[in-house]
Amino acid sequence: MPIDLDSWCSYSTEKQIVVRHRWAGILYYSCCLFVLIYVVAVQIIANQGFTAFQALSGTVKGSFLPPASLSPVDSLHYCNQSAKRRGAAQPCVSWDASLTTQTYSNALLVGTRVTRRLQRRNASCGELQYGCAPWFQAPDDVVSAYVGDVESGTVLVQHSVSSQSALSLLPGGRDALDSFGPRKPATLTGADGTTVATVPCDGQRSEHDPRGDLFTLGQLLAAAGVDLDAPSLSSVGETKRSAGVTLILSVDYRANLLTRRQSADYSYLVNASRLEAKATFFGSFASTFGAVPNATREVFSLHGVQLIFEQSGGLTSFDFFTLLLTFVSGLALVSISKSITNTFLLYLAPRRNEYRLFLRSQTPDFAPANQAERRALADLVASKRRKRAICDGQPAAPEQSTEQTLVSPLAPLSEEPTAPLRAGSRAE
Repeated sequence: MPIDLDSWCSYSTEKQIVVRHRWAGILYYSCCLFVLIYVVAVQIIANQGFTAFQALSGTVKGSFLPPASLSPVDSLHYCNQSAKRRGAAQPCVSWDASLTTQTYSNALLVGTRVTRRLQRRNASCGELQYGCAPWFQAPDDVVSAYVGDVESGTVLVQHSVSSQSALSLLPGGRDALDSFGPRKPATLTGADGTTVATVPCDGQRSEHDPRGDLFTLGQLLAAAGVDLDAPSLSSVGETKRSAGVTLILSVDYRANLLTRRQSADYSYLVNASRLEAKATFFGSFASTFGAVPNATREVFSLHGVQLIFEQSGGLTSFDFFTLLLTFVSGLALVSISKSITNTFLLYLAPRRNEYRLFLRSQTPDFAPANQAERRALADLVASKRRKRAICDGQPAAPEQSTEQTLVSPLAPLSEEPTAPLRAGSRAE
C-alpha cells in the first residue's frame, strides 16, 4: 500500500469563530493596544529589553596613608591629653603602620582603638594537660588607647577589571575602567545618593599622581553617614570609635556600547554595616609548648573602620535575542486579551446564552440512555463519516436509515428486530 504523504505530513490548526459584535471587538483590540504599549514603553524602552548586561569582575586593593600633619591634640575631645576632653576619653597614640592597620584580601582595617593585654603562663598547667587554662591575665595588665586624628588619614583605592574581549570595543580598552589610566573624575556617592567627593580634584591625572583614587577616611565616613563618636549599634555602652564599624565601598562600573559614541566610567558607592570591626593578633608571642613558667605574651585587639571592597555594574550592549524574547513574551500576553474577551461573551454579555451557541460545540451523548439519544448519536456519526470520506477522496457511503446505521453495544434499539428495507421500498 503506497504511503500517503499528505496524511503523514498533515497540519493541524485551530478553528476560528468571527463574532460580529462591536463591544467584543472594542474590548479585544483595547487589550491588544494595552499589551503593545506595555511591551514597547515598559519592557523595551524603560527596562531596556533589547540589551544584554555583562558583569565585569576584577580586583580591588586598598591601602592607608597617615595624615601629613596631625591635628592639635586639644581639638580631639576623645583624647585624655586634650583640654576639651569629654565622655569616655582614653589616651591617644600616633598611627603605627605595623600596629594600627591590617590588610586583607579585598578588605582594609584602619584602627581607631588598640588594646594590649599581657598574658602570663600558668605554671600549674602542664604542656599536655587537658581542662587547664595555660595562660591567665591580670586586670592591671591591660592598656587601651585611641589612635589620634585617624579621620585625616588617606585611603588609596586601586582597582582593575579582568581582560575581556568586549572591553576592546571601548575607547581606551580596559584602561577606560581601571584606576590606573587617564580618565575623567570618579565620584564618591553616599548612602543617600548624593555626591560627596570627586577624585582627582583637578579632573586629570598626571604622571606624578599615585595610580589610584584618594579619599580621606573622614570623607568615607561622612558619605556613609557614620559618626565615630555615636553609640555603637553592636556593642552596648561603647561608641563606634571604641567598638569599630564596617563600611562597604563598591566600585560601580558603567560601560555602554549602545550609542554611537561608546562610553565607560565608574563611581564609588559607600554604605555602612551594623557589624563592628575587630582583629586580634599577637605581639611578642610565646607558645604554650616549651614556655617557661614565668613566660609572657602580648595579645593586641584592634578596633577600627573596616573597609570591604566590592565591584558592581558592567557592560551594556545591544542583543537581538533579548529583543526577540521580549517580543515573544508580549505575544503571550495577547492570549490574555482573548481570554478576557471570551469571558465577557460567555458570562457577562447581555446575550451570553446566544453567544454560547456559536462559541461552544457540543457532541451528542456517547452513553445514550434512551432511544432518542441513540438515534441522534447514530445520525451524527454517519454524517461525520460521510464528510470524512469525501475529504479523503473516497466514495461516500449511501445514506441509510437510522435503524440500519445504529449500532450500540449498550442496549438494543427495540425489543423486536427490524428487517432491512428492500431496494425501492418505502418505509412506513
